[in-house]
Amino acid sequence: MSNKHEIETYSKLQLGGAFFLQESFHYLNTALKYEFASILFSEELNSIEPSTEDRDIIDKTNLPVDTVGILQSNIPDILTNETSDLMSNAWQKSQFRAETEKHKFGFNHRIDSIEILGHLNNFGFFIETLVNRHLLFLNQTGIIDDFSYTRISISRIMERLIYIFKNDLSNNKVHLNEIKNLFSLRNKTVHFTADNAIALKPKISELLQIYTQSVKVIKKFEQKEKFNEEKFSSILENKITEIKNRWT
Repeated sequence: MSNKHEIETYSKLQLGGAFFLQESFHYLNTALKYEFASILFSEELNSIEPSTEDRDIIDKTNLPVDTVGILQSNIPDILTNETSDLMSNAWQKSQFRAETEKHKFGFNHRIDSIEILGHLNNFGFFIETLVNRHLLFLNQTGIIDDFSYTRISISRIMERLIYIFKNDLSNNKVHLNEIKNLFSLRNKTVHFTADNAIALKPKISELLQIYTQSVKVIKKFEQKEKFNEEKFSSILENKITEIKNRWT
């Protein structure tokens, strides 16, 4: 098995892990900026008063009352150009403010923006890439034989983690409950059903717990691997600090 994978494999896995980690927090920040912009936009809308002409248009517009009917309808403009322009400017202003200002969400805030799909998918890919690299390391250092490596490397991600940490789990030195939750959330993005589309609203506190446990798991990898590279645990800790400083 070791003959098939040399330095290039480790390099690709390292670059892949870095890419997935960067992308995941890009999407998280985008999601939170959108939600902050929506809050600001709601405040801006309070200062926009519909004109008499707007009210007349709304009163004369008959829309279907059922969901499918609305989706199938050709909905006409229900506001004057002047009011539509005011709303468009308000949204652009809100987006600019969200880019440049800080906002403190509560830890119980549920992230509803569609960009959360990108965050959960990429963070799951990040963890899975490091798990795959660690399994390769264990195989090439003789800790896992070729037969076991071939079987475990294609198993489900939680089975791979349980195999790696079987002794630490028995001694209560490692916990994987938050990692399990991460992949449960990611499965909702992979199987984006009608129910999952509504249910997928993770709390900020939930994500922070996942990150904290992820750091501990990654440090366990690093203690054994001793690779001469920037530590992924440190990079992730910096990402956590940035999120906390900006959004909590």
